[in-house]
Amino acid sequence: MTAEGWTEYSADDERTCRALTAPGATTLVALADGDVVGAIQVQSDGLIQAHVSMLLIAPTARGMGLGSTLLRDGLERAGGLQLDIRTRTEGNYERLGASRSSGFRLTRENLGLATPAAE
Repeated sequence: MTAEGWTEYSADDERTCRALTAPGATTLVALADGDVVGAIQVQSDGLIQAHVSMLLIAPTARGMGLGSTLLRDGLERAGGLQLDIRTRTEGNYERLGASRSSGFRLTRENLGLATPAAE
């Protein structure tokens, strides 16, 4: 995850484990020959709304449909009628027929809140 710029997931193993297994989170990991080649985390209410928090595909596994499979399996397991995606790689989702919409992210810092202490 660090290689993909997701350093918040690699800084604290314990916190990462709790985040990836939290209530409302569905996390799937794809393996090939014992190596992690992909991962997705979907947050969902289980009935209507779901969104992708993370989708990572190893460079060696890109272009083979793994991302599409993880998106499908992630929504299927998490539940929901729709899957919202905020991304820096728009072309991948447009190829799947996704409609474009704007998205924003506010951090705790943006809102003047302290970063929670690791427990």
